[in-house]
Amino acid sequence: MAAPAPGHLPEPASGRPRTLVHPGPRADLRLSHVAAHGGRQIRLSLTAGNCLHEGLTRALGAAGVQAAAMALMGGDLAEVAYCLPVPDPAGQLMATYGEPIVLQGASLLRGSATLGQDEQGAPVIHCHASFADAQGRVRGGHVLTPRTVVGQRPVTVLVSVLDGVALRLGFDDETRLHMLKPHAIQPPAVATVAGTHHG
Repeated sequence: MAAPAPGHLPEPASGRPRTLVHPGPRADLRLSHVAAHGGRQIRLSLTAGNCLHEGLTRALGAAGVQAAAMALMGGDLAEVAYCLPVPDPAGQLMATYGEPIVLQGASLLRGSATLGQDEQGAPVIHCHASFADAQGRVRGGHVLTPRTVVGQRPVTVLVSVLDGVALRLGFDDETRLHMLKPHAIQPPAVATVAGTHHG
């Protein structure tokens, strides 16, 4: 059976899931993983006026954290900017991001985020979240953390630190997208931080 063209969603065969075919060559390695060390966790409370990106990267940088998985567990967003996936107009990718959508006065319901680094070593946060707008309608998507600001109720974040792991942004040949890829590194010698409050 011929493979579907990139970006095409074929009709599912009997009992079989649909297959998405990315435009680049299929990678032999389907899952790349690196074991983290230590099991450190940090609980953060980001207060009103904090930019989500700066608040998180400042607090985690002070704790010696370079890579982490984060759960965002509620709070208010004075402003949230987010994107939804759309078909690539050029037809070169499976999907791309649409134009940013900006909401004022949203309530964060739940989110997940990953901290890594770009090619120059600057912190990068990839975040997806759901939130309710001022009319109570549930929205969600890829959150633009540099353009998202905490509102009246603090945003609570549970951070699982990935000591011994570097998540570095790099080009993926198969998807033709830039992704955070894991690399093993020497874990830093840092003190455990049980909890902190930033604002």
